Amino acid sequence: MTAKEYLGQVRHAERRIAALKARKIKYQELAAQRTAHYRQGPGGSTRRVSSVEDYACRIVDLEREMDRRIGEYVDLIHEIERAIWAVPDDQQREVLEYRYLNGWSWNRIAGTMAHTERHVYRLHGIALRQIKVPPKCQ
Repeated sequence: MTAKEYLGQVRHAERRIAALKARKIKYQELAAQRTAHYRQGPGGSTRRVSSVEDYACRIVDLEREMDRRIGEYVDLIHEIERAIWAVPDDQQREVLEYRYLNGWSWNRIAGTMAHTERHVYRLHGIALRQIKVPPKCQ
């Protein structure tokens, strides 16, 4: 894994979490549209069968998965922050923080740092060569 791919994991993790959130909202909307109904059981008893309960169970499972992914995301952010903070040059470190931790565009980074985009690309390239990708990611 290259340094760029390593740092880019943040965006991938954010997208996975966003997809889970969107799915949770969809399940909640579907559950809100449903009502419970009753079915005749054996021996004349009635048994409550509810798709709302099914959705609630799925939502709980999804929330657990989101919690797990968010925990992994926080751990990843801390790991990547340490890798970025190990870059000795302040400007190079800023470019990496803006790009990978904040998700900023090159244009926004250049404007904030009062540099041309070309200079920001140059700083980025130098900074990437200084990132130490952990052995578990290689």
